[in-house]
Amino acid sequence: MRKFFKIALITVLTLCVLGGASLLLFGRDSHGNLSGSISEQIDQYLTNQEFQGTVLISKDGEVLFKKGYGIAAPNVQNSTNTLYQIASLSKSFTAVAIMQLAEKQMLTVDDPLANYFSDFPNAETITIGHLLSHSSGIPDYLKPDYEFDFSKEWKPKDIIEVVRNKQLEFTPGEGFSYSNTGYLLLGLIIEQVSGQPYSDYIEEHIFTPSGMHHSMFTIPDGVLVAEGHVEGKPGPPIHNSAAYAAGDIISTVEDLALFDEALRHNLLVSEETTKLMGTTHASKFPSQYGYGWFTQDVLGHKAVGHPGGYPSGFRHYVTRLQDEELTVIVLSNEMTINSMAINRNLTSIVLQKPIWFWEELF
Repeated sequence: MRKFFKIALITVLTLCVLGGASLLLFGRDSHGNLSGSISEQIDQYLTNQEFQGTVLISKDGEVLFKKGYGIAAPNVQNSTNTLYQIASLSKSFTAVAIMQLAEKQMLTVDDPLANYFSDFPNAETITIGHLLSHSSGIPDYLKPDYEFDFSKEWKPKDIIEVVRNKQLEFTPGEGFSYSNTGYLLLGLIIEQVSGQPYSDYIEEHIFTPSGMHHSMFTIPDGVLVAEGHVEGKPGPPIHNSAAYAAGDIISTVEDLALFDEALRHNLLVSEETTKLMGTTHASKFPSQYGYGWFTQDVLGHKAVGHPGGYPSGFRHYVTRLQDEELTVIVLSNEMTINSMAINRNLTSIVLQKPIWFWEELF
């Protein structure tokens, strides 16, 4: 019996050693199959991945790389000026708008929701800060249980009615659960406090000072926007009103880079506010969230980032490294593309730093 256990122990240890060796050999990618300049390596990587969409990478205030791949629509190629529904990337704009109003002392992040929606359930215990950090406990109206119809035109207040009387998922401030509903409420608060429609406020106070002249909420007649795809086929229709302040913005990689530069130069909010937005206010493994950004460690660097996607066939990811002045923007109009993994590997290539497989996940 002792001999049996000894053999078993040796076997387990051997497997552990072999497993560890395999992890060291195959668990990280140094992109050794790529050659040439950084830009050439990026292009090779995206081509090898059969990427469809547009990428822009900026470093130290300069555009390092930008290029479109695959189709935007029939007979139209993706390019750096292709318009995309950016979906949840819009949340960062909504959060900036709230923080602008806070800097003007027109509201505070500690204000209870009751100040704006007195009849909303639990409004006395939910704050603007909870809505910003997805720690309100308000259910997300896009959860499968609610069978939300993306195809029809919606008014924000009608969307909120989908979950108004649903039970909170946890006590406000004591958990994290991504909630598009919370950002719809933030959009309505912006309207109440500013006296402007949400879209007008964003255009005047964020698009214009950032120089984002190709961003919008409504598509003019004759203007081409990228079509979403699922496995190469057109995705199901989604009305652009289905997300409001949680995801209605239409933009390009170049305009998103201008938004990034405006934030880095404190043109929209102060440096102190930017740091507050990038500070973790709520978490639940593996997610950490600030105000309008996921807070992250990316290849050993402090960063913020955000995904965006629609079931109609869009998968986006933006990452902003703080200490490296590096921003990686990945917009894709193909649902099967893992834009976060693409984003992480592009960051790895730019930094010339190997990436472990788990670093593609968080």
